[in-house]
Amino acid sequence: MRGSVGILQLLTLVRMKGFFATLLVVFGLVAAWLFYDPHLKGLVEQFAGADPMTDDNRVIADPATSAASKSVPANPVQTVPTASAPQTSGPATPAPSSPKPATTPAATPLSELDAALEKKYPMPDILPLLTIVDQWRSVPANAYPQEVTATETIPFQLVINGQAVGSSNVAPGTPVKPVKLAGDELTVASLANPAMSTRVSVAKTDFKQRIEARYNQFVETKTREVEAKRTRARQIVAADPSKLAALTGKGAAAAPTLDSGDPRFAAVKFSLSAGEAPSVTLEEATAFEWNGSEKVGGEFAGSYDTVTVHFQVATIFGRFPVEYKALLREGKVHAWIDPITEERI
Repeated sequence: MRGSVGILQLLTLVRMKGFFATLLVVFGLVAAWLFYDPHLKGLVEQFAGADPMTDDNRVIADPATSAASKSVPANPVQTVPTASAPQTSGPATPAPSSPKPATTPAATPLSELDAALEKKYPMPDILPLLTIVDQWRSVPANAYPQEVTATETIPFQLVINGQAVGSSNVAPGTPVKPVKLAGDELTVASLANPAMSTRVSVAKTDFKQRIEARYNQFVETKTREVEAKRTRARQIVAADPSKLAALTGKGAAAAPTLDSGDPRFAAVKFSLSAGEAPSVTLEEATAFEWNGSEKVGGEFAGSYDTVTVHFQVATIFGRFPVEYKALLREGKVHAWIDPITEERI
C-alpha cells in the first residue's frame, strides 16, 4: 500500500516539474520575441528603467571612459578609415617656408677724393715674413738683428791658426752678434772679441723673435705713414679744392718717361745720387715728370720749377711705390717735398 502511494507522489512531482519547465520555455520565447522587436524593445527597456545599450557603449570596456560615451548619439555615422596622415590635437603646423637668401649689402662706392687718396698713397703690399725668410731657410743678411741673446751660457774659444789659444763664457742674456743661420744652428760671435765665435741652437736664442718684432714694427710704421699722408692730403683738399685736380692727375700734363738725355732732369739725378732725397735712390726712380713753374706753400713757400719723380723702393719687406717732388731754383734742387701735402721729405 505504501509503495503505491510513493509511486503516485513521484509521478505527481514529475508532472509538476514538467509543467514548470514548460512555463519557463514559453516565457523565454515570449521574452525573446519582445526584445527582438525593435518597436517593443524600447518600451520594455523604458518600463524596466534601464538605459538603452548602444553599439558604442558595448565596445567601451573601461568604466572611466563609459560616462563620456553616453553623450555620443545612439546611431553614429560610421566612417571607413583611410590611409591619410593621422590627425593630431592642437593647431595645425604651417608648412616651413623656404629660407630667403641672405643679401650682402652693396659696398658704398668710393668718392673721387677717397679713390685718389688710395691711388696716390697706397697701403704697402708687404710680403709675409715666412716668405721673406724662406721658412727660415734663407734669411736675408740685411734682416739680421744687430745682436741677440741666448737662454744659456755660451762658451767661446779663441782659435788662431787652428789652435785654441783662449776661451771665455758668456752668461745667459748677454748680447752676442748673429753671424749666420744654417738649419737649426746659429753662428754667433762675441761682441767684445769678434774673432771668437761658436754655434748654438737658434731655438735657445731670440734671433727669430727679434726679426718678427722688427717686421711687425715695420708693417705698423708703414701703415701709419700712409694713413697720416691721406689725412693730411684730405685736409689740404678741404682747405683748397683746387688741389683735388693735382691729386687725381687731371690738372697735370702728360708725364714723360725717364730720359737720361733730358737736361731738365740733370740736377734732380745729381741730387738723388748725392743722397739728398731720404730713403730713395736714383736706381729706384722709374719716371720723371716736368711740371714747369709753380707756386708751392708750406715750409718752402714760393715759385719753383718742379719735377715729380716716381720710385719703386726695394726693401726686405717688398717693393713700395713712392712719389716725391723736387723744387728747382737756379739749376739746383732746393728741397724735396711731398707732391700733395708739400711737406719736407
